[in-house]
Amino acid sequence: MINIHPSTIFLPDNVNSTDLEKIYLILRNNEFLSSSNGLMFISADELKWSGMTITQEVFLGFADNKACYVVELTDESPLMDETYLSNMRSLLGSIPDNLFTICSRSLQLIEWLNAHQFCGLCGSQMQLHTKERAMECTCTKILVYPKISPCVIVLVTKGNELLLAHNKNFPGKFYSTLAGFIEAGESVESAIHREIKEEVNIEVKNISYFGSQSWPFPGQLMLGFHAEYLSGEIVPDGEEIDEADWFNPHDLPSVPSGKISISGRLIEDFLNRVET
Repeated sequence: MINIHPSTIFLPDNVNSTDLEKIYLILRNNEFLSSSNGLMFISADELKWSGMTITQEVFLGFADNKACYVVELTDESPLMDETYLSNMRSLLGSIPDNLFTICSRSLQLIEWLNAHQFCGLCGSQMQLHTKERAMECTCTKILVYPKISPCVIVLVTKGNELLLAHNKNFPGKFYSTLAGFIEAGESVESAIHREIKEEVNIEVKNISYFGSQSWPFPGQLMLGFHAEYLSGEIVPDGEEIDEADWFNPHDLPSVPSGKISISGRLIEDFLNRVET
């Protein structure tokens, strides 16, 4: 097992033209090989003698002066002794950001490759481009890149109060910030105004960018924002949002942790500013 230090910077890349040592993440059925010590990276020798059955190997980038790969196993492949599989959601909050980035990239690239084996125009087998992270077909010069779906996620505030909502799919009385996908041809700002109006029927102002988070379930990029209340009365749409209200910072419902999601970080950032 090989350890990646939490402070190590991961550098994504498309082609490995180096002689650096190769290290491997192992993925089976979208779950990562783990041990009692956590997420596992293994060496080339460990992979060779592991007895695991590989379907494909994908280069990810560089970390700790090593070339990082993800290996996908067959569904029936055995695992190494004293190991087990962990899904991505169970790893949230328990692994450092650099490892989350590597895992996120692994999942998205494997899913993209599996979903784009054949050309959507002529049906022929697609091939990996030699230089870019893309699939190509002889019938067209158009390259098919990994799909990323941008989403906005917004904490709306009114004075010292936070607007939090309960999605019908949330367990119990768990509340979070408002979020939605950016539509084709739409700007980020337009998506924010539209989603908030659709979900809770209010208008906002003073939109400010906070940060982003890769969310590989399966391939979203969450763009986080703060916004201030402008007008309107809260009316949940009843389709996605069944409850929404203004909450005092000292009397919050159950909300996401900042260690797991950008929604939690938006909330924590606002609470810290209110307290100071």
